[in-house]
Amino acid sequence: MNLNFEQFSVGDVINFEKTFQQEDFEKFAHISGDLNPLHHDAEYAADYANNHLIVPLHLIIGPLSRVAGMNFPGAPSLYLSHSVRAVSQLKYGETITYSAKIIALNPAKRVMKIRVLGLVGARVIFDAEMNTRALRFEWDQEIDCEVSKASLKKRVLITGSSGAIGSAIARKFAEEGWSLLLHSRSKRELNEDALMSEDNSSLELIDADLSTNKGLEKLIERIEILGDIGAVIHTASPPLNAPLRDLVEINYSALKSISTAVLPQMCRQQYGKIMSIGSTAMLSLIEGFEDYAASKSMAASYLKRLDAGLSAYGVNGYVFAPDFVATEYSKEIRGSAPSLLPGEVASKLYDALTTASSFMTVQYIGSTGAGVYGFVPSSTGEEGSPLSVAASKSDEGESFIFEGDNEEKLVKGIKSILRNASNKEIRNGGMGLTPGWDSLAQIQIMLEVERLFKRKFSSADFESLKTYNGILTALTTKETF
Repeated sequence: MNLNFEQFSVGDVINFEKTFQQEDFEKFAHISGDLNPLHHDAEYAADYANNHLIVPLHLIIGPLSRVAGMNFPGAPSLYLSHSVRAVSQLKYGETITYSAKIIALNPAKRVMKIRVLGLVGARVIFDAEMNTRALRFEWDQEIDCEVSKASLKKRVLITGSSGAIGSAIARKFAEEGWSLLLHSRSKRELNEDALMSEDNSSLELIDADLSTNKGLEKLIERIEILGDIGAVIHTASPPLNAPLRDLVEINYSALKSISTAVLPQMCRQQYGKIMSIGSTAMLSLIEGFEDYAASKSMAASYLKRLDAGLSAYGVNGYVFAPDFVATEYSKEIRGSAPSLLPGEVASKLYDALTTASSFMTVQYIGSTGAGVYGFVPSSTGEEGSPLSVAASKSDEGESFIFEGDNEEKLVKGIKSILRNASNKEIRNGGMGLTPGWDSLAQIQIMLEVERLFKRKFSSADFESLKTYNGILTALTTKETF
């Protein structure tokens, strides 16, 4: 097949699988000289490796050569460089999926940058960035892996699509060219004509009661068969005055089950957006909305952690919280209060989902706000003074260590480990809050802080200093070495 460099686009993705057995390690050990017992001695691994043998990282990343030499760009490939980060362990016998996505192109030099993830389901084993160059502009080669083109139409799952807000959202996504998987609780509630999709192949309807295992399983089975869900908008909800258990079952538990089903395919595509429809009642006490707001807050908490863990790989969680909306659903409680129209909500939601840099968007009549939801570390010290001016006296003399002098240096140090996190996410975050800041990154960050600031931290510090502000404050109490 004739190929040329212009056929590649940013966002193109390939996937392939491999399963490593202990026989593979024997060949690897012969070539590499790596005889570490963690990889082949079960008794040793029982004491030091969570009771299972670990596949060596450099054996796992061997197929990066296949990515470059057979696919991106292929036969005329010159492998320039790569960086790799181990995230979790792989056992022998587990099937790992390699997802390689083009994230930058330089046509003039025929160079491409590729992000590669090693995945078991939605669990990331490693992430890597590669730089490759095509030695020729045009060449002949047999196809190795099918390329999922960035230009392919994406599919959105909208739950509760028969409601006023859900159907308005469906119309908006249809207008924007998305394929639709529309869910409703029963067949009689589904109104295909109201969804005005001109292309019947881009519209699929499914009825399922998400409060039952049977209904959830039906929807999840369809999600797994399709395998191409790019976004989930969870609008399904029981009535506002429903029992708390029912509200939690749909607004949180069903969302979590749906997310668990779509995350592996989103990670394989390195693209995915999961959004819960919340309410401004999550931010204030509105009589009659207490249980509803509590269940939506559970969903927000779950999606915030999902976002922190996967946003570095192109998979995000969001909350969209509108004020009162003029629908039958809220009519009894909102009364004659000014309300948004469903179409207004759909339009703003689409913008937030496709362009959002913030986790949560709040829509009021005539205005919107964007930000985070949940815990944000305090920006003041013990005496209430800003961290930027907080200081402590060194035991060695009269010199003062100003935290303000350390802030930029600390952000740069953490960012050298968390390449995809923004400065804001680093300053407001920590382990489990900032994208990529997991238990392994925590160790790397603390080692980098020791190197940059020439201060020694104890093992207890490694365990306890899990936020940017915590580390920043601790720097004022540690002696230099």
